[in-house]
Amino acid sequence: MNDAIVRRMSEHDIEAAAMVQVEAFGGTVERRVQTLQVGPRYTWQDGWMVEDAGELAATAIAMPQTWWLGGVPYPASAIAAVGVRAVARRRGFATQLMRAILHADLEQRRPFSLLYPFQHGFYQRLGYAPSGLTHFYRIPLMHIPDAPQLRHKVRMLSPDDHQSVYELYRWSLVNSSGGLERDDAHWQARWQDADERWVVYADGDVGGYLVYETIEDQLNLTEMIAATPEAERALWSFLAAQVEQRRAVTYHAPVDKPLWAMLREPLMYQGTRRGFVLTDAAHLTVGLMARIVDVEAACALRVVPSYVRGSVALSLHDPVLEENNATFTLQFDDGQIRAERSQTIPDATCDIVTLTQLFCGVLSASAAYWMGRLDTSSISAALLDQALGGPKPFIHPADWF
Repeated sequence: MNDAIVRRMSEHDIEAAAMVQVEAFGGTVERRVQTLQVGPRYTWQDGWMVEDAGELAATAIAMPQTWWLGGVPYPASAIAAVGVRAVARRRGFATQLMRAILHADLEQRRPFSLLYPFQHGFYQRLGYAPSGLTHFYRIPLMHIPDAPQLRHKVRMLSPDDHQSVYELYRWSLVNSSGGLERDDAHWQARWQDADERWVVYADGDVGGYLVYETIEDQLNLTEMIAATPEAERALWSFLAAQVEQRRAVTYHAPVDKPLWAMLREPLMYQGTRRGFVLTDAAHLTVGLMARIVDVEAACALRVVPSYVRGSVALSLHDPVLEENNATFTLQFDDGQIRAERSQTIPDATCDIVTLTQLFCGVLSASAAYWMGRLDTSSISAALLDQALGGPKPFIHPADWF
């Protein structure tokens, strides 16, 4: 491809890397340098770079993360700030960076790599799969039901509530929508963010919280965690009570959360008419891309329904990681998956993009079979549907990277 060198970033590269990031994404060199030095979410130690003829041509960040999906914690790399200098574009440097990071992740036996793409097609060619769907709601506050008896238990967050918020967020990772773990530095940055406002529902103990920002005549809901139905209704009631000052609240919700069903009118604020009497309730959005890196490691952690038993021999194609170009026998038993390399004649064939989407529950095997993305029998597709259905990926807007 070229004679460029891909390597890990060093502390001596900070200023040059910051200049590449500013050229690619904007901001100031001073702010970028500060982030690379002290975080909070990443530092230069998470950085990768491409040198061409002794000059820095491209950079990327690969943050070690723990990603919760379906109640299971998966080690993952969160890829961010993949930037190429203007004079170095269309020379394959971003591809070289991503290939090097993926091979390093495989050496570490990380099951997943995650990113938010500038272009889905580019990363899909590297084996990443569109996996993070949300419903974007813009809800008129006047249509949210108000329960005053619950709303009166909502109050502003105090420092004494921090531990309860930590525990609720941890509970949500395991039992609710999942997402990314946060370290102390990330939490401290959240507490110090002047744009975010926090409220909690407290009926004795804190049972829920929400975080929002004010943007002109709307509220932007960035996070809502509720451990009980009462907590969630109380938090929505708090939002409903803002109707004299604001018109609407926006929220990226998990696709399996039917917020439209709680509204007096299930229509978006300033929704678009789609013909006849059909009007938008929400917009389907796609952002997060995921990629299985280590097939055996991902399967070893996956939980499946205990009643599912059987096996599928899957022939896999991976455009980057040659180690994944093999046939894996997926054995479903006792609520687990065992993935073993075999010479068996395959029952099914697909690429790593399709397998990732099956694994994440955003594409059923039956639908993939119907679309021609999974070459298999209807019997094997049905077994995969039983095994791999479940909660879909969701990352709170506050954790986007």
